Amino acid sequence: MNNDLLINSLRALQQNWGLTLALLAVISWGALLVFAALKEITDGGFDNAEILALALGGWPLPVLLLSLTVIFLLPFSQSGFIFTPVSIFIILSAVFATYIARKDFKPELILPVFIFLLLFFLRLGFIDGISLPPYFDSAEHYRIIQNLLNLQGRREFTWPAPAYYHIGYHITIAALAFFTDSSPAAVMLVFGQAALASIPFPVYFFTRRATGSNTAALFGLTLAAFGWYMPAHAVNWGKYPALLSLLLIQFTLGAMMLKNRSLIALAAIASVLIHTRSVIVLCITGFAWALSNRIQYKQSLFPALAASMLGMAMLLGDWNQTIGPTFDPYRIPVTLLAGLLSVSAARSFPRLVVFSNLALLGIFAASLIPVSASYTLLDRPLVEMILFLPLAFLGGLGAAHLPKFAAALLAVAIVFYALTNHRFTPSECCQLAGRNDLAALGWMKNKLPDNARIAIAVADLNVDSFSAPMPGTGTDAGIWVALLTGRDSIPLPYFTDFLLPGTHEALCSRQVTHIYIGSRPQSFRVDLGLSEAWYEVIMEFPGAQVVEVKGCK
Repeated sequence: MNNDLLINSLRALQQNWGLTLALLAVISWGALLVFAALKEITDGGFDNAEILALALGGWPLPVLLLSLTVIFLLPFSQSGFIFTPVSIFIILSAVFATYIARKDFKPELILPVFIFLLLFFLRLGFIDGISLPPYFDSAEHYRIIQNLLNLQGRREFTWPAPAYYHIGYHITIAALAFFTDSSPAAVMLVFGQAALASIPFPVYFFTRRATGSNTAALFGLTLAAFGWYMPAHAVNWGKYPALLSLLLIQFTLGAMMLKNRSLIALAAIASVLIHTRSVIVLCITGFAWALSNRIQYKQSLFPALAASMLGMAMLLGDWNQTIGPTFDPYRIPVTLLAGLLSVSAARSFPRLVVFSNLALLGIFAASLIPVSASYTLLDRPLVEMILFLPLAFLGGLGAAHLPKFAAALLAVAIVFYALTNHRFTPSECCQLAGRNDLAALGWMKNKLPDNARIAIAVADLNVDSFSAPMPGTGTDAGIWVALLTGRDSIPLPYFTDFLLPGTHEALCSRQVTHIYIGSRPQSFRVDLGLSEAWYEVIMEFPGAQVVEVKGCK
């Protein structure tokens, strides 16, 4: 039971209240612009609740476009020159969008906003007590974002990364850090929870359009928000670009339902800018839709039933260690419920049931198809994150046949199950840097010489059983040494035996002056008492040490 659920979220809100309000203002602006644009595009063909639900999935689009402008101007302008005209543009565009959006405004639109704020508040618990974003990917995100911010005043634009790497996400965070005058690390943390809180809302739009039932749409939203611990757990993996792209992938699918080509193209380009593999997800979804439409209506009931049973068996079955971890979040009663509801929906929505199961199967299959020795079409964590989406849609379709009271009881049961079985706090698996690590990094920045070279622990990480290991991934707070201290970091295997004479000689030949030792399972382990001639602890906090390398000639 999450006894401290509200306390965790309140603490996180207290620690980040200013940044949280600023990001909420930006999100509100983006959602308002998209809402107004959708009202013009649909011209009364959709109700306001549907449009608002889709807009809550599309708010990153105007935010990304504005961020691209800000970062483009950054090398050529002073901060005041950028801040003033951009602020005026935000205010004027918000006024214009409000003028459009106020038409046919109804009080029930307050409910989606309230649900979003509630989800955002609950998700803030994931950053309670976190000093730096989790997982080793976050350090690389931070480096690219900081490089973008360092463009200010240079009068030239230089590419911030050796290759394309989720550049849309980094540009967005850099622009928000610039405008809020906040640390990129803090923006990454809070912004990730905002993206996570928005993800369930397009499911409401899809389900409402498919069934015409508000009850079914709210049930689908409940499944997407609370049914499984994915995609929420992905914030512990630092999968912020993937989470943000998941919003725009759904918005692109929504634009396809609106049949507006310009909006489809813009949303698809934005999703790929945020995360490269969005294009693969969109292609799989498009192929699944085309294939499902080739089945004749009178013949489609049996394939729909077969697809539902196959999908449920795949998710609930006992698979081997190679592919089993992909389905770990889904071996719970909620998946069985979604599968049974999809079977009940097969008669009324056969094509949609087939489509959803084909999409589910295609996304999973993409994690098995290699494109190089190191990568598959979709990596396992990304697939694990996305599978909730077709399941929530299938559950929403089935809920259209339930009495309202039954759907409401099941929704309450799903939320209760989530609150008692899912964690809404940071996972210990992925927190590489704690407060003592941050204090140690601050000490190193102030006390160590500028030419210090610091050894940090790394390992070869296997993301899945099909891809080659990722060499040299950081295993503790050492990944932040170069970024936060300005000193060179030298990666060494975490199992390095520092007591061997050959190791000491290698350190000296590589001009390593210090060693950082964290408290993670794959941090360095050194019995320094046996090697006082070679090493000396010069700084020690609980779980964090800085060791000086001695005896080099």
